[in-house]
Amino acid sequence: MRRISTAGVLFAALAVLFAGSAQAAPATYSDKSGDSLDTRASMDIVAVRYDVRQVDNAGPLSLVVEMELAAPPERVLASYDTYAQTADCGTVSTHYGTGTTAKVSVFGSGPGGAFHVGCGSPADVYGSTGTCLDAEFVIEGTTLRWSIALDGLPEQLRRGSTFGKLRAYARTSEPTNPSHTGLPMDYASTGQSWSY
Repeated sequence: MRRISTAGVLFAALAVLFAGSAQAAPATYSDKSGDSLDTRASMDIVAVRYDVRQVDNAGPLSLVVEMELAAPPERVLASYDTYAQTADCGTVSTHYGTGTTAKVSVFGSGPGGAFHVGCGSPADVYGSTGTCLDAEFVIEGTTLRWSIALDGLPEQLRRGSTFGKLRAYARTSEPTNPSHTGLPMDYASTGQSWSY
């Protein structure tokens, strides 16, 4: 009878575990450069990416949404949003908005960007069903990145979901209230869906 090493058994068990939890490939959709109604490159969406990964190769698995612009985003009088539709949780959106007197997101309680999901708590700031979640939000050059650990999402989204009707907007906003946005300066969308 052959002896099986403990290390061999452990390696085989880990291989089976990781094979069953393969991450979904990211979904990226692009938008034609230079098609913004605004002449500023900061209002021109180039691409949007959805992914589940560790942010900066550290920490827990997170839902990550990135919007790439033709130039770094505006720090005042602008709003940047993404939207996706799910069967499990309604609309899942991200938001980053700035005004001249209030440089905070209208969703969530912290500065920067936030996620809004159509399930979870009974009402959001507008009285509709949904949950506002503070996101880890950074601006790196021309890219806005929203991320949130999967275990911080409502139960309906933790186990995986399919996102459809993917779209994004770059808008102007009113000087004192970033929640009041004007017409989209740029709009990007795709008919593809993404599952994780």
